[in-house]
Amino acid sequence: MIASHEGWGTLRVAGPDRQTWLEGLVTCELKSLGSGQGTWGLALDRLGKIQSVLSVVAREDALWLALSPGTLDAMEATLGRMLIMEDAELERPAEPHVWFALHGPEAAARAQALATLAHGAAAAIDWTGLGGAALVVPAARSEAVLAESQGTILGADDWTRLRLERGLPEFGADFDARDRPHEAALERKAVNWSKGCYLGQEVVCMQDMRGKVKRSLSVLRVEAPENAALGGPAHVVDAEEREVGVVKSRAFSPRAGAWLVMTLLERSADVAQLRYRESGSRAWPASPLLAAV
Repeated sequence: MIASHEGWGTLRVAGPDRQTWLEGLVTCELKSLGSGQGTWGLALDRLGKIQSVLSVVAREDALWLALSPGTLDAMEATLGRMLIMEDAELERPAEPHVWFALHGPEAAARAQALATLAHGAAAAIDWTGLGGAALVVPAARSEAVLAESQGTILGADDWTRLRLERGLPEFGADFDARDRPHEAALERKAVNWSKGCYLGQEVVCMQDMRGKVKRSLSVLRVEAPENAALGGPAHVVDAEEREVGVVKSRAFSPRAGAWLVMTLLERSADVAQLRYRESGSRAWPASPLLAAV
């Protein structure tokens, strides 16, 4: 399965200090990343709030960074201000590039083959737990990737369904720059807890130790038929009809046999009494998705 992510921004970091410099600014570990390897994490501000999700593909001469849609300009400016005495160069590539995310056990090998075909770069990155890889190619070669991938391309709805089945929130759809890793439910997915210091680390560590997170994203299973066509403003309520969650992304999952909804949910909510309520007053039983499907 391959998803095109044309909205992802691209930056390139070169120079001998590129990995040690960027290591101190992101939540993922980069210092041991070798050529052809990849990883993903978060870029935070000093208050621990997420400024972008980033995926990293390492090559012998540079790091290629994929940034969340709408964050390229701000991240380029922010990272540029952090370059002081380091021997590293931050730049946009000379020609536009397009990113693809591949998912499944054969993703890494497939991505490398496509990178060779399209004169790009690829590395194994597992966002979903199914196996995965990131692929970046010149925009002029993206059609070749799509043509070679017919039958395995994920549309926007397919991608939403897959990531909800795997419990993966998305920047801009489910959380934004007002949220910290714990609120986005990414503190165990996109934060390396054994690496050295990084920007915003103190806030993230304190929040983890104190456990004072009032709300966080959670995927709920909604027992509504596929033809219910859930849409529009919706909330999750408890047994007393009190709103305890705001619905973000949603998709019907044939694998789960139910609708899946990414919900910003109060952690104190009684999960045994949840209901999904649309603005039209319809309500359906809702419960946490206990395991990925």
